[in-house]
Amino acid sequence: MQKKALKKKKPDQVVWDEAQEEYMAKLLPYASQVSGPIIEVPNVDAFKKKGVDKVSKQFQTELADLQKKIKTFVKQASDTQKVYTAKFKFEPLVGETYFLYQGEKEDYLSLIPPENWKKEFIGAYRLNSEYKWEQVDWKTT
Repeated sequence: MQKKALKKKKPDQVVWDEAQEEYMAKLLPYASQVSGPIIEVPNVDAFKKKGVDKVSKQFQTELADLQKKIKTFVKQASDTQKVYTAKFKFEPLVGETYFLYQGEKEDYLSLIPPENWKKEFIGAYRLNSEYKWEQVDWKTT
């Protein structure tokens, strides 16, 4: 009985599927014989490094942009809060520049530029169309 089993067994280089009872060498993703083509595994490390480098640069650029936007946002929020907490008795117009001065008890917003008034000047601010205050350069002449 062992002789029958040995006769049915295929040589090692033959790719035979016992369950399907068929040759399956053509289905394999690799060479099944010594004389088969050389299969080289691609070096994906270089691809990975290149991808990581590119993505890292992109992330660094995006992070720098976000940091710049956050700084701008914080400055604008601070300026807006500073002006809205100041005392003023007029309705500011969008696009106009006003002057913030330090008072004894609280800061106050004025129409008078610093060269015409000898009060402690804090800064010049302009109201934008979104009703946010932006600090502007004010050059005394």
